[in-house]
Amino acid sequence: MNTICHWELQTKDHKRAKSFYEALFGWKLEYISEMNYMMVDTGGQPGGGINIVDTMKPSGTVLYVEVEDIEAKLAKASQLGGKVIAPKTAIPGIGFFGMFEDPDGNTMGVFTGK
Repeated sequence: MNTICHWELQTKDHKRAKSFYEALFGWKLEYISEMNYMMVDTGGQPGGGINIVDTMKPSGTVLYVEVEDIEAKLAKASQLGGKVIAPKTAIPGIGFFGMFEDPDGNTMGVFTGK
């Protein structure tokens, strides 16, 4: 109990968000027209969703996705229309992280313990 069970991003363009996250991480996104919402299957827990909005609302929350190769994911995010905001950076004794903004301006992080 008291563990994260779902996360949520926001987008103004659900088709662009679907294409971006499926290409970047291999996630499966399903649009639910009745809710104007997309469910996100990451292949593990927790899963998430993308709320489709008219106006983006800034958030201080950052999600981190564990990846094999931070530099490759940051480069791919950039190729897909995102923007790198922090290159691969060491976390002494723990691993490395990097950060990007997706095409809607959501800040996301990538992490590896290697």
